[in-house]
Amino acid sequence: MSDSLRWSQVKVRELAVMLMVSAVLGGVVALALFAVLGPGPVDAAPAGLDDLQSSFVAVAEQVRPAVVNINTEQVVARGRGFYFDPWSDVWPPIRPYTHYEKVTSLGSGFIVSSDGFILTNAHVIAGASKISVTLSDDSVYPAQVMGTDMGNDLALLKIEAGRGLPVARFGDADEVEVGSWAIAVGSPFGFTETVTVGVISAKGRVVRQERGRRVMRDLLQTDAAINFGNSGGPLVNIEGEVIGINQAIFSPSGTGNIGIGFAIPVNAETKAAVEEAIRSDRQPV
Repeated sequence: MSDSLRWSQVKVRELAVMLMVSAVLGGVVALALFAVLGPGPVDAAPAGLDDLQSSFVAVAEQVRPAVVNINTEQVVARGRGFYFDPWSDVWPPIRPYTHYEKVTSLGSGFIVSSDGFILTNAHVIAGASKISVTLSDDSVYPAQVMGTDMGNDLALLKIEAGRGLPVARFGDADEVEVGSWAIAVGSPFGFTETVTVGVISAKGRVVRQERGRRVMRDLLQTDAAINFGNSGGPLVNIEGEVIGINQAIFSPSGTGNIGIGFAIPVNAETKAAVEEAIRSDRQPV
């Protein structure tokens, strides 16, 4: 074998060794860079998401104890008819009668003073012959109507719990901006302490209700789920302050929420009126 051939074989072996060393070193460097600069674990939460979730949990824990379930009963006339009275001295022996039926309904409210004053919608207790309030600990108390404002659809109730009760904090709807978080708490369809989350979709809404017989003005609109039974419950901000009183929904089918709900705004004027009503200590109406 010639010297030139041996020299070529040596060079080939040296080149192969160098290529193998380079490949190994390149792999080590690549792994190190991936460990430092590569993506985090797949299940890692985006920055701030955990804080936002914690805020919702804190609001729910703070507000729910002050929210109540309101049950009402009333006797309504369901129909009229006639019956035959065989012992009547009057001819013909036919007597008119009215069929009455006991009707129950559900709503929500929230405690505004530790001695048992509760704010709700007037339509929740309208015409009721009996009102009972269920607290978050499932204790039940009879309630008296202390005052109503039918024009603004507000009612103030009072229960005698014999102990200090948790109170909801008032906020100011005047300072709320469209797009702000909105959290509704109440008893839709009787499911107590239900919490739903959305945003303030609009402010200053004018809504015709009761087939146009009533016009509610300056309402807050929200996509936080509000359903039958939520009426009278609080709509709160991300700080847990009451900025609205859930009042109505828009539902073409009449079956439930489609993402358009309305709340009566709570501001400094509302707070002052409620505090004045509590201070006046009026007799039940």
